[in-house]
Amino acid sequence: MWVAKETVIGIMLPLVVAVSVTLSPGQIVQVGPTDPNYCYKIETIHPNLELHKSLRVIGTVSDQLGAPLKNSPVELRKYISQRKQVNVKMTKTDADGRFDLGTIELGRYRLLPSPSRVFKQPSKVQCENGSTCDLKITLMVNATDQPDSICPIR
Repeated sequence: MWVAKETVIGIMLPLVVAVSVTLSPGQIVQVGPTDPNYCYKIETIHPNLELHKSLRVIGTVSDQLGAPLKNSPVELRKYISQRKQVNVKMTKTDADGRFDLGTIELGRYRLLPSPSRVFKQPSKVQCENGSTCDLKITLMVNATDQPDSICPIR
């Protein structure tokens, strides 16, 4: 125990500082797999949107009951490989579940209309012929007790 005196406006006050250190046996618990490649081994990622020309990409996102996902992030990534995708654009849906990613160059992309694994990411979304790619995306509930539930959204 240390005892010190401190002066505050000319008055002496005792200051007591007690330090207690207790060492006890502990256990380290690892949550999740130890293999850094685990997620790549159990989940194969492919592009789910291919544009054959530059198009304005718009759409709506709803759940399986038809309710719009309001204020929900929508992300578009350029697909390079299973391990590498480059963020191209992010936006949010409006109150009616609508989003607008603007004009996107031709290429292979990974469109992620769900910000979490609560919903399954669509395996393929397709544009209709025309000058605008208007996507109608219905997300299905995903089982969150599966081995890939600890993996990041890719």
